[in-house]
Formats: sequence, C-alpha cells, structure tokens
Amino acid sequence: MVLKDDTINQTMLVPMDLRNLIPEDHPCYFIKNVVDQIDCSEANREFRDKPGEPAYPREMLLRLVLMSVFDGGLSSREIERRTRTDIAYMYLAGMQKPVYRTILRFKVDYPDLIDEAFKTTLKIAKEEDLIKIHHFSLDGTKVKGKTSKNNLTNEQQLKIMKEHLEESIKLDQEEDMELGEKSGNSVPESLTNKEKFQKTVEKINKSSENDIDQDKLRASSKNLLKQAEENPEKIYKKLETLEEKLNESGKDLISINDPDSRMMINKKGKWEYDYNGQIAVDAHKGIILASYITNNPTDHYELIPLMEQVQSNLTSIGAEIPVDCQVSADNGYSTDENTEYLDKHGFDGYISSRKLSRKEKMRNLSKKPFSKDNFDYDYEMMTYICPLGQPLYKKSEYQYKNKTRITHWTKECKNCPVQEYCSKTQRYRIISDYGNISKIKMQRKMETKEAQEIYKIRSKTAELPFANIKQNMHLTEFTTTGLKQVNTEFKLYTIGHNLKRIYNEINNKNN
Repeated sequence: MVLKDDTINQTMLVPMDLRNLIPEDHPCYFIKNVVDQIDCSEANREFRDKPGEPAYPREMLLRLVLMSVFDGGLSSREIERRTRTDIAYMYLAGMQKPVYRTILRFKVDYPDLIDEAFKTTLKIAKEEDLIKIHHFSLDGTKVKGKTSKNNLTNEQQLKIMKEHLEESIKLDQEEDMELGEKSGNSVPESLTNKEKFQKTVEKINKSSENDIDQDKLRASSKNLLKQAEENPEKIYKKLETLEEKLNESGKDLISINDPDSRMMINKKGKWEYDYNGQIAVDAHKGIILASYITNNPTDHYELIPLMEQVQSNLTSIGAEIPVDCQVSADNGYSTDENTEYLDKHGFDGYISSRKLSRKEKMRNLSKKPFSKDNFDYDYEMMTYICPLGQPLYKKSEYQYKNKTRITHWTKECKNCPVQEYCSKTQRYRIISDYGNISKIKMQRKMETKEAQEIYKIRSKTAELPFANIKQNMHLTEFTTTGLKQVNTEFKLYTIGHNLKRIYNEINNKNN
C-alpha cells in the first residue's frame, strides 16, 4: 500500500474557484439568487464619488445577513468569523472580510432593503406555488427585550438626576467662559469629587424610599449618573428621552436600556420587559405573509394592522386577499373593532371565543358547573342550552354604552332542583351576550362544530413558525434595543423562516 504525501502547506499554482469546493445543492446558491432579485443600486449610489475607504457593496452584505438568518440567526461577530473560515460565506462575500461593526451598521441603516428581502421571499413562494391565500392565521408571541428589572427608573429619580446634571453642565459652561478652551472641557467637580458624588447618590436613594423595588431603582439611577462623569450632556439628553418615553407609556417605571419595551407576562407566568411579535401565516406551506413588532402587551389592536400589511405585501407581488378568505386568530384578537373589520371587508373570520380557548387549554370547569362557559349555544335554535338540557330563549336586545346586549333566560328555572346553585339570589338564570352584532355573531359561530374544525387549522399554521424561530433559530431575547431596530431584527428571523421553507420545498420537488 502506498502512503499519500502530507500536503498541508502546499500552495496552488492557479487560484481555485470556491464553487468547486461547495456542493451544488448548498443553500448559499439559493441565497445568491434571492439577492440577485433585489435592486441595491440606490443604496450603493450613496457611496459613489465620496472620499474615504471604499464601502462594501450592499448586495454582498445582504447576502451575508440572509445566509446568517437561514443558518439560524447568527450574530454579526459570527458572520465576520465565518467570512474567514466558512467556504460558503467566503463565496457570498467574494473573499472580502467585512468587520462585525459594518455588518451591524448595515442591519440598522437599511431596514428598507431587509423589508424588500421579505417581499422577495413572498414573490418566490408565489412563483413556486407555495402560497394559496385560502386560509391564513394570525398570532402573537412575547420575546424578551434587551433589558431587565434591574435597569429601571421613575419620574421622580429622572427629575433629580436632570436637576443635578443641569447644575453640573452650567458650572462647566461658566468655567469654559472664564478659562476659555484651555480649560479642556473638564468634567464638573460635582461628578468627579467622591464626596459630592456620594451626596448625589444619597439624594437619589431617598427618592426611592417609597418604591417597592427601591434597591434596583437606586442601583440603576446610580449607574446612569456614573456614566455622566464622561459626558454629562449626552446623559442629560438620554434623561430627556427617557422622560418623554415615560410620559408616552403612561407607566410608573421605564427601562433605562430599552425604553420602548414594556412589562408583559410571558407563557411561563413571569413578568419581564418584552416585545410582542406579530405574524400572519399562510396555511398551505407555512409561509409568513406579514410580520412586525409592537410593544402593546395584548393582541387586541393588532388584527387590523396585520391584515393591512398582508394586503400591502401581497399587492407588491401582484396578488391580493380573496374576499371569502378564511382568517383565524385566537381569543386575544376578539374585539368589536376586529370582528367588525372582518365583516366589513367580507373575510370569513374564525376568532376563538373565551369558552373555546378554555376548552383548548383544557381548563377544568367542573368546579363551576353552571358558569356561562358550560352553557352551549344552539346555532339552529338560536338559544342557549343549560348543563341540564333546558333551553334559555332570547328575551331582550338593547343598547348599553353604544354596545348591544342580548339576554337569554327561561321561566322554567323556578322548577329546577339546582336553581339556587345556578341563579343564586336571582329568580332565574340570565345569560347575556355583550358587544356589537359582529362580535356576538362570531362568538355564536365558534360554537358550531364546522367552525371549530376550521379553527383547528390555526394551531398547525400559526404556532409552528414561532416554534421554529424560537427553538431552531434561538430567538429567546432580542440583541438590539428600540422599537425600530427590534422590528428589523424580528423581520430578519421571519425572512429566515421563509427562506428555509422555500428552499426545502424546492429541494423536495427536485428530488
């Protein structure tokens, strides 16, 4: 047997084409084809005929970013590393090596290109017949912001810190006027002198004595004030922004690191500073049709913006939502405005009622056998049926605070053996429906078996993308701050989901 030579240090006489080292079915070629359909000329034109080092082509940076989300949401540092170690990334970068700051800045500065990339995934999905737009589902999920309960402040402490910094900045300006530029714009003595700084800290501590989380609040305020030692004006502007965000939120506390995030309760029952990610997913192949981030803790106000974004995205690829399209959503979207919107535009809505949601979550209602959720609505008879089988007929319909109320009851309650347990102090049990007509119709519609069967599509459609994004792509906490940047980061994850779905479907067709 002959032993081959060890050629670890052998050089190549002719430069090798990297494509010879990459398998033909590697997704990097798919990513390149996607970016080739996106016009980056306007973004590149910004750097034409300008002084300084040549900038990297925007399409090259976009290729790297899309490849990174396809691979599971890699960080900018990891992308930089792979352009030096991973042949596929070296190919997409054209053997160039952008540093992580350049990649990160690209994500921040070009949300429009990223949004265009999302629409391109829809265009490709439509061409590959992966979108049917017969049924799509809406859903939201909480994702932790880049902050914690240890970095909070309130209106009182913001006021104290602003007063202190105003005094410090004024002293610094007076010193500049007296000594001129030779003073070196030194840091005010009140920030550098330990004794004076300690007095300021004590002042802040006293302001938190009535707060529940006073230790956390004191620490966060001291840390923020400490940062002012280097640049008081910068921190003062930050305090003004925090004050403005606090007033907008209407809350008592606000996060210093990410003032756009809001306190929400996650699925584990824990309160934390989160964002609410919204998606609309086509039921055919699980392609995400629209996505965005909001800091509203509930989904009550998100159905209409999601529907409008779906329509806008579909219009951009030459499609539209059919009038009779089925739209499913959980009970969080069950509001008068949402059901009225679906009715007005002719959509076939399936929004879960409270009763159906409890049934899905297998809530134990045996402890309250005569609660409203145990009264079934007979859609044909248009009556409620009590747990003992007695119909409750419609008795009245009236307006209360501009909303419709429909009441159902029966005189047979007086002969019922469990009357005192069911109706308690009243003579008979009254079941009332609240809301506008469209919402009441939706609630009754969801009592039918046909509607419940259609609604089951939602769990298979809307939940899977979130499972993929959180478990496989590891989105458990955002790495950016601010609503705008977090929205771009979330959009990239939804692009990654769509790219993966399209790539796998194309591969399955070809194999």
